[in-house]
Amino acid sequence: MKTALIIIFLLINIAVYSQTSPEILNGKVSFITSQNIYVKFDNTEGILVGDTLYVAKDSMLIPALIVNGKSSISCVGTPITKNTFILSTQIIAKKRETKKTTKSNKEESKNPELTNDLSVNAASKNQKAKETNEKLDGQLAVSSYTNFSNSYTSSDRLQYNLTMNASHIGNSNLSAESYITFTQLLSFPGKTTDWTGLNNALKIYGLDLKYDFSKTSTLTFGRKIYNNMSDLGAVDGLEYENVDKNFTYGAVAGSRPDYSDYSFNPKLVQFGAFVSHNIHNNNGIMQTSFAAFDQLNNFKTDRRFIYFQHSNSLLKNVDLFSSFEVDLYGFVNGQLTNTFDLTSTYISLRFRPWKKFTTSLSYDARKNVYYYETFPQNKIDSTIDKETRQGFRYNFMYRPFKNFVWGTNAGYNLKSINTGSSENANSYICYTLPFNTTGIITVTGLKTPYLTSMMVYDISLNRDFLAGKVNAQVEYRMGNFTYTNTLIPTRQNIGAMSLFWRIAKKTTISCNFEGTLESNNGIKNNYGSIYFNISQKF
Repeated sequence: MKTALIIIFLLINIAVYSQTSPEILNGKVSFITSQNIYVKFDNTEGILVGDTLYVAKDSMLIPALIVNGKSSISCVGTPITKNTFILSTQIIAKKRETKKTTKSNKEESKNPELTNDLSVNAASKNQKAKETNEKLDGQLAVSSYTNFSNSYTSSDRLQYNLTMNASHIGNSNLSAESYITFTQLLSFPGKTTDWTGLNNALKIYGLDLKYDFSKTSTLTFGRKIYNNMSDLGAVDGLEYENVDKNFTYGAVAGSRPDYSDYSFNPKLVQFGAFVSHNIHNNNGIMQTSFAAFDQLNNFKTDRRFIYFQHSNSLLKNVDLFSSFEVDLYGFVNGQLTNTFDLTSTYISLRFRPWKKFTTSLSYDARKNVYYYETFPQNKIDSTIDKETRQGFRYNFMYRPFKNFVWGTNAGYNLKSINTGSSENANSYICYTLPFNTTGIITVTGLKTPYLTSMMVYDISLNRDFLAGKVNAQVEYRMGNFTYTNTLIPTRQNIGAMSLFWRIAKKTTISCNFEGTLESNNGIKNNYGSIYFNISQKF
């Protein structure tokens, strides 16, 4: 039954057409380091240093990155929140339009674009009403991953990615979208077959049909992450949504993906409802969402909770985002009972007092993310990612002149009395050199209960060739780890190279190589990874 549904949805997706708004620039994550995310676009005209890049969730665009540097086809950015980024993650930018009059230029410089402004424009009902013809856009990509080492058997795998967005099938009110990956293991230690089963090889992150009853009322069926309930994760089932002038409300009924392999699991039933209030004016947007959900396991209540989210950019140059989860059901003294337990908190305040200076403060007490598919991380990246995810974080970015950006992050996490606290700091300089070359120097420090100290020094160069059709990057990192149970530090030297080539308007090729030389108590380990991707848009 599952296979039949997949085939039906894919045939529907292939048979229809969609379009992307001309004001939107679409890109994808091409390279990931411990502190920066690199995004490739067909071109970056209309994107400025300091702009916000977004990830799409339903009809809303969620702030994801702040642009620190750019070339003709690439941007490097710092994550605003701890979103999960993997290679080929779709990133969206809003192309800035050039004003025709001198007065307009001055007004625009005094009123820089705020983080939530793009979300308002993307979710505009007027924009939706204009898109009434059947159209299709999507991307098919094939990637290869190879990991090798002198201490373990190498592994090789292929991954096939398909994304589609179909709008108004047959000029009707029916639309569809999908995001599907399939992984084939060519060689893997301990595995005798070239894959580990359909549910492990096939990952369906999104596959749904949407029917518009009217311009304001929709019904969605399939697997989807909904923007008003993004913290809930993917839902397999039905979602009804109605958009009024200032209110959006709806209900969801379905199940959660299986914990082990992300497959369909009808035993993990969940249902709930939400309401959202939106205010739009010339300064920005204020959005408040409230949701209540009941999650079951084998048809017994597993979790009952409420979710609250608020974002506000009505004040000039100030952007606030917050989300909270409260569990209403749990164990107290070994017995099931109703409770009121704050289990998840995230608050972020971003302030831009001057055009060239941006600062933010955040507090993150959300649960750690578990990755189902991601590009393998080295020890430096995985340690920094784990230890800086939660706690208090302060950030500022200063652009004193056109080609220079300086940014700093500092974080503190008081885990518990038993485990102790951790502190981290990071500072980077980004400078645009002649001949379309960008250089970035980064220094990172980290201290945790099991790490006496960790220092990482990073330098990278990025350059465009052939009128922006080819982009190359080289990077070197040196890391020193000193663990609390040993006096001898672990040293790592990491070299990385990446190449991106736009061989046609909709066809790209990219490859990345990373090699690590590690010395630990006189024992030397060498390992690395190679990534190759070819992508075709349609």
